Amino acid sequence: MGNREKQYFLSFILHNKSLTRAQIKKRDLLLARCCSSDIIDSEDNMNSLTTDYSSTTLTSDITSQNTSTHHTPQRIVAFLHQFTDNNTLALKYTSHFWDRKTDTGEYPYASFDEFKKEYLKILEAAEGHPLDEIRLLCNHLWQIIRNFLVNDDAKYSWSQYKLKIGYNQYLKEWMDTNPGNQPFSMPISTLPEIFQPKSLINGKMLIYFSDVVDIFKRCIEFRDNDLFFSVKEIFKSSPDHIINQEQLSTLRGRSFYTDTELVKDALGIIARNIFQRSEYPNIKISSKLITENDNEAIQLRILQEASFADKDINDAKIVAKGGEGDLCRIKERLLNLCDFSIESRFRINEELKHCRINYLSSSSTLLPRVEEIEAEQCPGFTYILTFYSYKHE
Repeated sequence: MGNREKQYFLSFILHNKSLTRAQIKKRDLLLARCCSSDIIDSEDNMNSLTTDYSSTTLTSDITSQNTSTHHTPQRIVAFLHQFTDNNTLALKYTSHFWDRKTDTGEYPYASFDEFKKEYLKILEAAEGHPLDEIRLLCNHLWQIIRNFLVNDDAKYSWSQYKLKIGYNQYLKEWMDTNPGNQPFSMPISTLPEIFQPKSLINGKMLIYFSDVVDIFKRCIEFRDNDLFFSVKEIFKSSPDHIINQEQLSTLRGRSFYTDTELVKDALGIIARNIFQRSEYPNIKISSKLITENDNEAIQLRILQEASFADKDINDAKIVAKGGEGDLCRIKERLLNLCDFSIESRFRINEELKHCRINYLSSSSTLLPRVEEIEAEQCPGFTYILTFYSYKHE
């Protein structure tokens, strides 16, 4: 099977939402065979399943292309919302303190095994938003969730902190020997020393399992002021640039589900690109609530005033395909997490024009890859990231 055919095959299996459990197993076998070449190197690199399907068009001119339809951040959001949804209560209780029954005062699950059986039913559901689908949409996020919730022998680590603490045999042993307790009460000191972190994480020691759960929750959601402080930390390292603090404050209180580690990695690439252009010191970072594709969304805009690309719009690094350039690396990290566009000035047929380039769009109608905009709309090179909120049916 050639690369072009593999792309179409992967496109199909990523977005077929009506597979039975048997078909899912067959799909995984086919995927393993399909991915045996250079499209995907290994499980750890599976998040590079970010082939630009729009590049399969016959024309090489980016201005005549549409955005790819193979980008569904709403599917990720819908899955992660289950961690707070009372309709998927067992999964919710993996990241929230258990409520006692009003009639008996007992916890809802009598044992670790009973609890795990219930949340595995949700993760393995043939309908809805099963964990299998997340593996195909965002392998990095899948590894975090799988290694926290379905890692009995604690063999695999999760998060940037390489933790091996989760819903595994050691938590089961503690709950079996301490009946009447919920997981969050387990002291970390009861674990084998090899699993106990040797240094502070987020400025504090991990004392109870509840502290570990808090790290997991911050891997799958920007909560409270997390986005504000993360962006502030990422963009603080250049003394040559001035961040507009009033606009930066609009990031406070913005909460949404996503793979926060991949998003922060993408923001780090954006920051490094901006820092390289020290002759343009003024940076404006802002967020606002918008309605996009009938969904409420949070739009994050990062502007470097008076800085423009001025490159040919078909330059390989602007087209952002084939793994070349930072824009391609940003797009790879944000696939299925958020929509991604840039605005700047480009050279089209030897004429400078202001344009928006849509790299990732989940719009129900195909957007053009390139949209010409008024110069007044584009005071400088702007990165635009649009994160979707959960849409209640």
